[in-house]
Amino acid sequence: MALLKLLIFATVSYLGYHYSSTLFENDRFFSHLSTLEREMTFRTEAGFYYMFYKTIVEAPSFLEGWDLLVNDSGTEYPSHINTLQRFNVYPEVVLGGMFRVFRSVVTSLDMMDSFIQCYGIDRGKDLPRVQSCVGAGDLSIFYVNCIFVLTGLHVGFLFLMGCHLSDNILGGILAVSAVFFNYGECSRVQWIPPLRESFSCPFILLQIMIVSIMLKSGSSKLKQVSLILATVCLALPWQFSQFVLFTQTASLFGSYSLSFLTKEQVTPVLDSVFVGFAFATLFQFLNTMLISSMYVSAYLAFKVVILTNRHVKFSNKVLQFCKDAVVFLLVAVSYKAGSAWVLQLSDDAHIFNILRSKFSDYKDFHTLLYTCSKAFDFIDVEVFQVLSLTLLLPTTIAVLARLFFVFGRAVIQGTVPAPLIPVPEVHSSEEKENGKKKKSKQVSGEKASDEPVSEENCVSKHTYLTYHVFQFVCYLGMAVILMRLKLFMTPHMCLLASLVANNFVLPQNEKSRYVIVFLLLGAMTIYGYPNIQDQLNRQGEFNNPQQETLFDWVSRKTAPNAVFAGPMPLTANLRLSTGRYIVNHPHYEDAGMRDRTYLVYQLFSRAPGERIYNSLKSLEVQYAVLDKFWCTKNRPKTGCAIPELWDFVDPEHSGKNTFCDDVPNYRHLFELAYSNSQYRVLKLK
Repeated sequence: MALLKLLIFATVSYLGYHYSSTLFENDRFFSHLSTLEREMTFRTEAGFYYMFYKTIVEAPSFLEGWDLLVNDSGTEYPSHINTLQRFNVYPEVVLGGMFRVFRSVVTSLDMMDSFIQCYGIDRGKDLPRVQSCVGAGDLSIFYVNCIFVLTGLHVGFLFLMGCHLSDNILGGILAVSAVFFNYGECSRVQWIPPLRESFSCPFILLQIMIVSIMLKSGSSKLKQVSLILATVCLALPWQFSQFVLFTQTASLFGSYSLSFLTKEQVTPVLDSVFVGFAFATLFQFLNTMLISSMYVSAYLAFKVVILTNRHVKFSNKVLQFCKDAVVFLLVAVSYKAGSAWVLQLSDDAHIFNILRSKFSDYKDFHTLLYTCSKAFDFIDVEVFQVLSLTLLLPTTIAVLARLFFVFGRAVIQGTVPAPLIPVPEVHSSEEKENGKKKKSKQVSGEKASDEPVSEENCVSKHTYLTYHVFQFVCYLGMAVILMRLKLFMTPHMCLLASLVANNFVLPQNEKSRYVIVFLLLGAMTIYGYPNIQDQLNRQGEFNNPQQETLFDWVSRKTAPNAVFAGPMPLTANLRLSTGRYIVNHPHYEDAGMRDRTYLVYQLFSRAPGERIYNSLKSLEVQYAVLDKFWCTKNRPKTGCAIPELWDFVDPEHSGKNTFCDDVPNYRHLFELAYSNSQYRVLKLK
């Protein structure tokens, strides 16, 4: 059985790799693009992070590349920053090091020609012929393929997690099938590979699986070390990981406070995750945003709750939960506010402002930049329609209804059974045999030969499932508020769907289990398979000649240390492809960067040219780039064009011409250095 499970894991991992890479190639025609075009496909933050990988690869040595990242003077000119502390670029450091080793080995063996093939591409439309290279020897191909390998592992981990939750392989197959049938709602890696979530999500799922195994079958040193490593791997690549760990801690708190999990179960998990997060914080040079994170607040609050329960404990589960929740919230809020005050932090203030804007009429410049993006809007009803057609949503609702009924009834009736903790390891052969029998009865949920399992015992062996229920509720809330976060909700729905094959959720014998699972798979396929076909039939081709000619001019006509300002998506690619210095970029999780962007985006306001000139000069900007699209009001969502945002923020100048239109009136301050149909470059005098 273990060999079969390993074989299926390898198969679905390969399918995940192949499927995501195929969708990406179909969408971009990536294999036929030039090096510059490939860099331009990595728009906004994707190009921003890819830049650090390119820095490591192209540096004379790995250590010199490391030094360039630790002492970066061109990404937030004129400031010098440690990018390893400020940004989550360890994936790029690792992949850059791997590529250098790979390139060195194959070059020393004189085998590079076997790993890279180059040829000319005629692009038509009066565009020059370019060279395109494919194979692992090309740095961009190597980069995206490594990401797709991680994506394949993500699918493989989903299979293993499904097997773990359902106690059989059928549950794993059901979970993976649901993922492929709803792939567009589960991931964005097939469209934008370098996103931080592409590196973090596989390890988030692995970490959740280790947590679940520890809750179900007990802790051990090996499991704790594995959990620490998984936590480090999920925390380092993504600044949002602190919120993922916060929801995990809150979910464990809910299960513990309602007595579904014991202190002995949750403490090793809590401490191992905290150690892993602490290591990640050290690797990021004690990033203060992590020290003051919501996760650390929740961890400390949970530990205080455990301590208070030694002295104050109520027999009524609802009353106990309310008491614990009050203590939890008081400690968490106090630490968060206190640490932010002590460290003088406001880097994550925009996150709370976004949430505030969702439920009130609060608005400011930065929240509008976020909420005008569809990814940060409330979730579309269409998402739930798609999930309903593939039967994932109805299946998840049915599973949750069963779990809520069983566990909810236990809470209401005050009959929450004590979780059965696996017996400690034994050493003598006789003790080991007896221990195996007892463990079998306690953990697997199967009947002993002469002792029937009562419903209460059955519930006690599956109390770890309450953690997954709370975790899904957290993910659902996150997705409803910010549609972008459905990438957490949908995979967890697939995992909950695997519980259909679990005897506890749906009582069944082996024969009926096969019938139920395959009937459900067949019904899912009716709309799931066309979804796969639609995604595979999607064809596209990247082409952006205006940006290409802009970057060509910048490379030829400006000094290597020239300083640029402009729209965040553009400056990231400009720095990546030309190496010029920039003053603003898309990594918005920094109060100083938000202040810089506010000053730069006055380029698209109606403010006087003198004020804009002075703001840019204060940042030592030499060139400012105007994007025609950013200068106009032509946006799908009313009020979301940049000039309209400024009308709200700066009503004093509302109704006047935009700076884009009035540039000719400020020739004494700005010189038109370059223009094409999309971009204008202004040189500050």
